[in-house]
Amino acid sequence: MMYPPYQLVILSNNYFLWLGLKHALPFMINPAPTPQWFNLENDDSVFKLREKILNDNSESKWLIVTEHNRVEEVQQCLPPERACVFSDKLSLKMMSQQLKKPEFRRTLRREAPLTHAEIHVCLLIIMGYSPSDIANMLHKSPKTIYTHRRNAMTKFHCNSLAELHRKIRIMNNSSLHQ
Repeated sequence: MMYPPYQLVILSNNYFLWLGLKHALPFMINPAPTPQWFNLENDDSVFKLREKILNDNSESKWLIVTEHNRVEEVQQCLPPERACVFSDKLSLKMMSQQLKKPEFRRTLRREAPLTHAEIHVCLLIIMGYSPSDIANMLHKSPKTIYTHRRNAMTKFHCNSLAELHRKIRIMNNSSLHQ
């Protein structure tokens, strides 16, 4: 028995996208993966998917279809060597090509993942430490701490510190390091 080469996730609340892909997959690729539907509109669905991928011991690859405006955000949160994210705006021909030969490479990401320093600063911030306290603890300049925080906010597409707090709290501390 042949198994699909990857897991397929539709990360969208678009029912018609999910239904269309579900019925078109057997004609696009053989063996066809069974699509999973993550249809929540909030960031929790991305982080739940991240946890699912990281907790999957089979080391299988994951192909994620999401709304065009969320592709970069989703790419930033998922491990690039295991997840290939593409837009729901692809033509059927392009979608079929992606399904047949998805690319699981780090170079697909426009932005780098969080650095260890950014992760460390984020974790200390959500623990309640002020940037000046963090600077003293890490023996760095407060400007460096603000830079790490700003870079993390940019990479997570956050417009406010509260949004960064929420996204970091949702993520499991262990999954930040993987």
